[in-house]
Amino acid sequence: MKVLIMGLRSAGKTSLVKHVFEGKEWEDVKDLKPTEFVHTVEYKYRGLLEVTIFDAGGQKQFIYSYFTDQWASRIFSKVGIFIWVLDSSDKNTFNESKNELKKALSYLQKYSPESRNFICASKYDKHVITLEELRRIFANWNIEEISATSIPLGVAREIICTILDGAMSPQVKLKVDQLQKFLIKFNKKESASATMVINKADGLEIASAVNVKRLFNPKLKYLSIKSFIEPLDKAKEIFIQKDDIDFAVWHVGTNFIILFDLTEQFALFSIIPERNFKIGDMLHRLQIIKDKIIQSLE
Repeated sequence: MKVLIMGLRSAGKTSLVKHVFEGKEWEDVKDLKPTEFVHTVEYKYRGLLEVTIFDAGGQKQFIYSYFTDQWASRIFSKVGIFIWVLDSSDKNTFNESKNELKKALSYLQKYSPESRNFICASKYDKHVITLEELRRIFANWNIEEISATSIPLGVAREIICTILDGAMSPQVKLKVDQLQKFLIKFNKKESASATMVINKADGLEIASAVNVKRLFNPKLKYLSIKSFIEPLDKAKEIFIQKDDIDFAVWHVGTNFIILFDLTEQFALFSIIPERNFKIGDMLHRLQIIKDKIIQSLE
């Protein structure tokens, strides 16, 4: 699926892409260089949805070229999701952003009339334009939803993930439901607080099961645990001569946090009470369920 992301210079488009699809946090993306022309990159969101991101640089010379006969059809054709990133912290560029968005929507109507169109009000932690104002101004435009995003405040990934989750096919959703049922059984058997199958590229949950009420938080679905995955990858680099480095353990309080490599793409994350944890037995049980989980993801 093609996702076209546009907006003026410094609106935060590339930061948003790397935050969602690569599990990067604010410290990693706050000083990115401006994108030149259109950067195209393919991701497998949550390991389930193949997306091609068209990250369109927002400098004036690039925006002008997008609407030329040479480039318009290439950029605006076959778009499944269109996201306009509007800098809510800069009132001076609002009219320019509004005018360029109007052009983009007209070209989408011509080349991709079925696209789902969204506005992300970026940098909302410093906003000078409110969501209410934006929704009033764009009320009669062909925009499905206008949302506030802020990477520092942790309210950006959830917005984009919600949009992408809505694009999942019924077959993929059924696959996730079946995996979730399997994880619920595993969680109950191990008395685990939480168990998640993670897409390693973005650190996002594919399916999860949670037993402890205090851990039950809908935002778990939008949490990237990339920071846990990276130490496992580093362990593989250190112990490259061994083929069985696919397991990492952290002892935190009265629990063990485990991360178990399923494939190059997927990992299993679980929080298990120390009273139930014996590393040899646990590895044996994980090896048994590994094939079942992989099969359900195929």
